[in-house]
Amino acid sequence: MSLRVDWDLADRAEWEALFAGAPRSSLVQSWAYGEAKRHAGGWRPRRAVVSWLGQPVALAQVLEKRLGGLIRVGRLNRGPVWLREVSPADRLEVIRVLRQRWRWTNLGALSLAPELPEGTLVPGFRRRGLDPWCSAWLDLTQPPELLRKRLDGKWRNMLNASEKASLLVEASPDFLAWMLSRYCELLAEKGFGATPPALVEALAANAFRPDDLLVLKASHGHDAVAGILLARHGDCATYLIGWNGDEGRKLKANNRLLWEAVVELPKRGVKALDLGGIDERLTPGIAAFKRGMNGEEYRLAGEFMGL
Repeated sequence: MSLRVDWDLADRAEWEALFAGAPRSSLVQSWAYGEAKRHAGGWRPRRAVVSWLGQPVALAQVLEKRLGGLIRVGRLNRGPVWLREVSPADRLEVIRVLRQRWRWTNLGALSLAPELPEGTLVPGFRRRGLDPWCSAWLDLTQPPELLRKRLDGKWRNMLNASEKASLLVEASPDFLAWMLSRYCELLAEKGFGATPPALVEALAANAFRPDDLLVLKASHGHDAVAGILLARHGDCATYLIGWNGDEGRKLKANNRLLWEAVVELPKRGVKALDLGGIDERLTPGIAAFKRGMNGEEYRLAGEFMGL
């Protein structure tokens, strides 16, 4: 496979057009996420279009920092984004070619958590002892009636109960500040969280479309009881953060909110929803909640460091 790699040549419109053609894309490989990490984390996004026989086959966004002003450290997370069907051997060849910019011989180092299935070994890289990423996809091209039938029976019963609970569900980008305020309260209470609030703000500031962040709020009476935020990337979306108050938990508001997102996202052209991570060790309750949607669960190869 003779590959061509063009670094940092695509403008945003070209990148977004290619990105939207991916059957499955990850939020952390999106242009908006790269810019958010630039502003909220000091990383420099380096973007590559990988072509074979003149046709793009993959996109890769590597976040780069300099250590001590000399060593360039790159991070390829949930990439490359595959634009067409590529054999396992050719996928490893794409990663090998991308890695050339970050070799010790040119004062570079690359870590990666590649978009490759569990059990894959990456030549030239050492597997790190970290839990591999696990999540699930929902195919939003299917009718809502079929997706609802596939819900776990207990999950569907909770949804039915929530729909009878006189909840008011609203969606608006104006809810972002409210959502982040509640999320910060949750982080203070739990002591940990996967997504820093500053990163969400930066993601909103660098969104490609005004409605790329979908914020849904559930209210009961005059009080907000729950909220969720999802981020669109290309023709896919990812469940990013959520908050549920005591009353919201009683009324199963998060079941209602997530289901409303499943119904709303296809209206915005979204074809697949990533449930945003399933970690039964750190957050078993959230893992069980997401698994109740009976999506297409997947587990990736894990974390690697270049030798």
